[in-house]
Amino acid sequence: MRVLITGADGFVGGHLARYLLHDVRAEVMGLGLRPAEAVVPWMQGDYRSCDVRDAETLRRLVLDFRPDFVFHLAAQSSVQVSWEEWELTLSIALDGQRNLLEALREAGGAARVHVACSAEEYGKVSEEDLPLTEDSPLRPATPYAFSKVLQDYLAVFYHQAYGMPVIRTRAFNQTGPGQAAGFVVSDFARQVALIERGRQEPVIRVGNLEARRDFSDVRDLVRAYWELLLKGEPGAVYNVCSGRVVAVREILDMLLRMTDVPVDILQDENKMRPLDVPVLAGDNRRMREVTGWEPAMPLEHTLADVLDWWRERVERES
Repeated sequence: MRVLITGADGFVGGHLARYLLHDVRAEVMGLGLRPAEAVVPWMQGDYRSCDVRDAETLRRLVLDFRPDFVFHLAAQSSVQVSWEEWELTLSIALDGQRNLLEALREAGGAARVHVACSAEEYGKVSEEDLPLTEDSPLRPATPYAFSKVLQDYLAVFYHQAYGMPVIRTRAFNQTGPGQAAGFVVSDFARQVALIERGRQEPVIRVGNLEARRDFSDVRDLVRAYWELLLKGEPGAVYNVCSGRVVAVREILDMLLRMTDVPVDILQDENKMRPLDVPVLAGDNRRMREVTGWEPAMPLEHTLADVLDWWRERVERES
């Protein structure tokens, strides 16, 4: 069983590769932008540097490997960066995915493909519209969300036009050890770790603490992805979320209870988005009915693991 992962040098991609290698016992090839020596110790398995916008290199790798299953995770995944890098965000989403699907078509078109989309596609919604189901209207409110809508519909096109067995997921927020500092949980945990080591003044800079999100542990998320790729209906879309919504302020409070250092909280305008979605709450019944999946990691456990990961990293950097 051969599994190809694009974006394998990313946060979710690395966790997915290790899950597939150690739990599923699959043969895994990962593709990403970073050089192999920076990724393999984290991702593990076979890894090749490849920009999905490079159609010929991607084609050659796909035809050589001929995967049975494909996880397409490659993306510019930061909402904040997407406001500054519109062209890059859209190019990776649209050109990169088309290149991949064309290469898979040339390889026979039989591989089951998972396209990782996002709950950001639902955009700014009213409380009465919650929880969001897969049939909720898409109202993208950020360039990143718009790029994911493009990927979503491109996947549908390839399924309908060519019969390719493609499934889509709309993942809500995810976090866990190894996530970059640009994401809210990891950013808070990094600042706590720096303050504990005396490398940052005892002030945590924050954005919008009133936003409410559904956070999943990345280790739960990759289990859901694998189960959906195996059992999901081609052409269908599935919300991936825990079913529990918490305010960003609660996340910060939980992390602060895990440290003994006193800190002040300062709202930083640079961490505020031009347009922020107040609440994202999802209905995951379709996914659970197909897979039987349930989250295994309590949020408090996840946050403790993220904080410990940053403590170790900050100590090494010291």
